[in-house]
Amino acid sequence: MKAIPWEVDEKKFSDAYIAGFFDGDGSLVAILTKQSPQYQRLYRPRIRINFTQHIRHIDMLEKMQKYLNAGKVRVSVAHDQAELVIVDRKDVRRILNKMLPHLILKKKQASIALEILSQFGDNLRTNRISDENYSSILKKIEEIRSLNSKTGGKRKFLSFDPVTTSRTIL
Repeated sequence: MKAIPWEVDEKKFSDAYIAGFFDGDGSLVAILTKQSPQYQRLYRPRIRINFTQHIRHIDMLEKMQKYLNAGKVRVSVAHDQAELVIVDRKDVRRILNKMLPHLILKKKQASIALEILSQFGDNLRTNRISDENYSSILKKIEEIRSLNSKTGGKRKFLSFDPVTTSRTIL
């Protein structure tokens, strides 16, 4: 495949380069996925890192995946888009920590996401964290969403309020 002049040789990747790429063509997504009623928590908080490019630059994302040793490259032919998606909490935490000193535009979102991930600790399940931590995580997710331009906190989530034991709108 013919090299595009602006493409960087994978041997020259650095944490600073990845952070710059993320600031420009990446996103930090904080979502609450609805769970089945069998679970104690109505929503499962998730943090996801995306790096997006036109489909013709999929090689770049594959090289980045190899460098980061994380994520999956997905293709949306309908949108001529390819993206590297990282969802594993340990990988997200590791990569955000590597990028944080170099971020400019998304530094606040990354810092909040790291706070959320630290509240999870080593717990794999949401129901193993305290009600207080769960409430704090939900508020921080809303904060990230309000900082992101397209989501802007427009969508509200129904959540379990551990203090009043009733469902409330966030």
